[in-house]
Amino acid sequence: MVVGLVSRSCFGIEDGGREEVVSALEWAEIRALAKDGVSQRQIADRLGIHRRTVARALASDSPPRYVRAPTGSQLDRLMPVIEQVLREWPEIKAPRLTELLRSEHGYEGSVDLVRRKLASLRPREERPAQRTGYRPGQVLQFDWGEMPTRPRIGGVERRVYALIASLPFSGAQTAHFSFDMTSESFLEGHVRVFDWLGGVPRECVYDNLRSAVAKRDSQQVIRWNQRFLHLRGHYAFHSTACTPATPREKGSVEGAVRYLKTGFWPARRFETLGELDHVYAGWRDNVALRRRHATGQFIVADRLGEERQALRALPPTPFDFSLNRTVRVPTDGYLRYGGCFYRAPIELIHQRVELHASRDRVWVCWRGQEVAAYPRSYKPGLWLPEPRMRPEPPTPRPVQIISTAVIEAPELADYAELCA
Repeated sequence: MVVGLVSRSCFGIEDGGREEVVSALEWAEIRALAKDGVSQRQIADRLGIHRRTVARALASDSPPRYVRAPTGSQLDRLMPVIEQVLREWPEIKAPRLTELLRSEHGYEGSVDLVRRKLASLRPREERPAQRTGYRPGQVLQFDWGEMPTRPRIGGVERRVYALIASLPFSGAQTAHFSFDMTSESFLEGHVRVFDWLGGVPRECVYDNLRSAVAKRDSQQVIRWNQRFLHLRGHYAFHSTACTPATPREKGSVEGAVRYLKTGFWPARRFETLGELDHVYAGWRDNVALRRRHATGQFIVADRLGEERQALRALPPTPFDFSLNRTVRVPTDGYLRYGGCFYRAPIELIHQRVELHASRDRVWVCWRGQEVAAYPRSYKPGLWLPEPRMRPEPPTPRPVQIISTAVIEAPELADYAELCA
């Protein structure tokens, strides 16, 4: 059957048991002839079709299309059973319902067919989305992202993560890279972002990150991570956790994550995270900030300059984001962290010291004073500094040959003479 998009668009007409239809080409030709002033009778005569077919083609605003007649489904006869099960068990899953239909009602179809039927009977509730506007310096959105590939650093393929921060007002973004997503990396990323901005926004938004949200109960009451609360109090900003499984509540940073993975990461070469920071800073300042915003049609760097004027001032003292662990110095003086060994001063053997670590540095403090510091190594089994090698045994002295006088033994006749 050839029909239009609405019920009035049926162009066919039964004539003596035969259904007369027109194609899209005939529909276009009919409308063109009508615009030329040709009457419907003359159009019917020219094209060899019925006048009612011409009239219906002119009344339709869309071309005819083919619609396949529905053939039915194996589940049609089982709809009363499915509806009864859904009344008793509204949250039943497709695999269990399929098992029930096969064992008790002879169903022979697939689980996918049952899944599609349940999706039509239980449509997902979609929350309406509302576009939100932002003022300068009002909101900063954070999210973790894992880079698409694993670069080889120090002969080992490593995962690289980025804590990405995005300002919705200006569209500016920056990132802090690390080999892990620990609480220390999360806090260090905040410190570096605030230092780059030169100020603190009024509110930061997160996607239920474990480093920020310790727990969310059934009543949607949030218990924040203790170290994150220290950071929040130090910089004096508000924090908001998005609704679970609702990424559109932080759409700005979601777009920044995609932009970082596709616009920056491919075909980059670096040997250390410090070198990666340098490469990223060049791309951010020369490419990302100089682009024209796709929605607002403004230059991102210009809007960022306006937003920086609205940020709150940084606190006078920096926040200590480092790992802080109290340990006792062993006999050899080496403290283990991250699979590597770092030596404390030999005078502190058997003393308790504080071991601090950040992404790039490891240092030892005793009674509030820094007594040793090393660049952090990610090569397992490395000793800093290297242990003193065992001395080689002394070289043996050369053998000296002592010359002695040759003594000849007396003859036997001489002994006989002496004895006489």
